[in-house]
Amino acid sequence: MRRADIISGMVLIVFGLVMLFIVIPTQIDTAPDGFVSPSLVPNMMMILITFLAGLLIITTIRNKAKDTQEDTAPPISKAELLAFLKLGSVFAVALMLYLWVAPLAAGIAIIVGSLVALGERRPLIIIVMPTLILFGIWLLFYKLLGTAIV
Repeated sequence: MRRADIISGMVLIVFGLVMLFIVIPTQIDTAPDGFVSPSLVPNMMMILITFLAGLLIITTIRNKAKDTQEDTAPPISKAELLAFLKLGSVFAVALMLYLWVAPLAAGIAIIVGSLVALGERRPLIIIVMPTLILFGIWLLFYKLLGTAIV
């Protein structure tokens, strides 16, 4: 668990720093004088995440726990890595369908693909779940809110 905590902390620190120094400054415009900057809350949250990630690393290193069987095992198992790759490919296919076909095709692909990638094999679930979810989204946005999803 110690190694996983240290790896998680390092990943979150890198994420926070990239967001603070690259993504937020380039993606959020500045506000006119007298207004609160739109980047204030995102910057505060990334500073908090980076601080807490550093605190996770420090407390993990300072805690002199004995090596256990759990610490000698890899922090990410092969099954978890395989599931990550499967879901990543499902999202990549859904993104391509969204850009090149239609949002509905992407929605179907992301729900059905995730179900199949995670081991669902019952046809009724694979058919009914995306149907109800996408119908519910359509009902909410088009009928209740009166907006369109483009």
